[in-house]
Amino acid sequence: MTVSIKEVDFKEAVEFAKGHSTKLVWLGREPVDYIRELLGLDSSEMIEIDPNSLVYADREESARFKDHVFVCYHGNTSRYVANTLKDKFGVESLSMKGGITAIVGEIF
Repeated sequence: MTVSIKEVDFKEAVEFAKGHSTKLVWLGREPVDYIRELLGLDSSEMIEIDPNSLVYADREESARFKDHVFVCYHGNTSRYVANTLKDKFGVESLSMKGGITAIVGEIF
């Protein structure tokens, strides 16, 4: 059973991550440096990870992403990853609504 996670827009995502001393997490294939530049973020605000590694992560690895905000192209993968972490381990995280395309348009 999939639980519903919170989806936030870009401004809310940045404020939430700063307020919780966490990061935005890029789940796409483009280099994170390119994505940070598009979003006007610095290296302390966004990291990258393969979404498959999170979906198949154990409890300890998943717990590292508590209160992080997942970001992908259109919002679907980030929503799936956040829901999976919540379902499997109770890890609370957020998904950026509409993904990066909601902010800067198609990037590829």
